[in-house]
Amino acid sequence: MTKYFAEEKYITFKVSTYILALPIDSVFKVVTCPYDLSKMLRSTKLAQMGQRTVMLFNPYSCLERNHDRNQQENDHLGRFLIIAQGSVGELYGIQVDAPPNMLSISESSIQPIPQSFHHIGLPTWVSRIAIVNQKEQPITILMLDINQAFASKS
Repeated sequence: MTKYFAEEKYITFKVSTYILALPIDSVFKVVTCPYDLSKMLRSTKLAQMGQRTVMLFNPYSCLERNHDRNQQENDHLGRFLIIAQGSVGELYGIQVDAPPNMLSISESSIQPIPQSFHHIGLPTWVSRIAIVNQKEQPITILMLDINQAFASKS
């Protein structure tokens, strides 16, 4: 008898050498950032998007602790903005350099992260990982919990 594992859809995007994923249900929209807006977003924590205010989250600063800040700003101007919706309806923006992808991930591929991983510098907003095969290679995907990302900042 074959076991059936549900698959969920995720938006995946690359930050430094990591691949991160957000559940598709929490993604409000993905927009292209003009160069001027992208540069301005690097120095602010809030942005106005039409009638809504978006809190900005910079995963680069958490995942690239040893990276020179000026170099980081030049390397990662964020050509795309992923706007995610939190559990209470608040909006969060994540700047990324390449368009995100959609990927179906089986629940059997997702596992909790041992607490000890956070001692080596993995941020607390990564509570689970998925290991999926792409082109016969295992790929580790960090599952982003957007609500936890902002809870850990306060």
